[in-house]
Amino acid sequence: MIDLSTHYLGRKLTSPLVASASPLCKDLANLQRMEEAGAGAVVLHSLFEEQIVLDSESLDRFLNAGSESYAESTSYFPDLGAYDIGPRAYLDHIRAAKKALKIPVIASLNGSSLGGWVRYARDMQDAGADALELNIYFLPASFEISGAQIEDDYCELVEAVKSHVRIPVAVKLGPFFTSIPHFAYRLECAGANALVLFNRFYQPDFDLETLEATPNLQLSTSDELRLRLHAIALLSSRLDVDLALTGGVHTSGDAIKGILAGALKG
Repeated sequence: MIDLSTHYLGRKLTSPLVASASPLCKDLANLQRMEEAGAGAVVLHSLFEEQIVLDSESLDRFLNAGSESYAESTSYFPDLGAYDIGPRAYLDHIRAAKKALKIPVIASLNGSSLGGWVRYARDMQDAGADALELNIYFLPASFEISGAQIEDDYCELVEAVKSHVRIPVAVKLGPFFTSIPHFAYRLECAGANALVLFNRFYQPDFDLETLEATPNLQLSTSDELRLRLHAIALLSSRLDVDLALTGGVHTSGDAIKGILAGALKG
């Protein structure tokens, strides 16, 4: 049998095929099926700090509504045991995945504050994650924020997380940087152990029936592979970090092309 083993994020993988973060990874049975199908590792769906904060603020408003007007209002407070405000369910999912799988389990985090990134990264490490993928999902909308400032913020984030965890850290990037090679090198210097190319961002559309802006998420196709192949090939012989390719891989041929370009090479 052909040996497909490789190394990624400090772990030996039986296969260079890694299941990317997606809603499919929320289900433990799906993760087991991925392992049985030959996945070398799995990346869990992302924990979004922003959603945790929004849910917490919403619950806080609900609990305080009318509490100053009626003395008996505390009697209709909801049972907090039924609420899961915070990362508890996600951390439990990490622990369950580690018990059920033999392949590495990589946690995924999308923070909204530097303190949140660090806090939840440590929690994921303590829950048993073999590595961490930073799903940095930032779309600049201000005229006052320069490209240089965005890159500085990314590097500061990587340095902060790396200084507080022992497990390897990957950074998932979007393609919208002026100089991918220069920025990739900066992230390597900041301590990133791997780069994941490329993230896909939600893009709004207009509904011509309602004349309102609506989300319009289109799944990737093999046509998107070439952008990633170019970036991986450009970086693979010039950086010491691991490189993973995500998006546009729909056939065995797509996967082979990614490996030929330098993704998850042994």
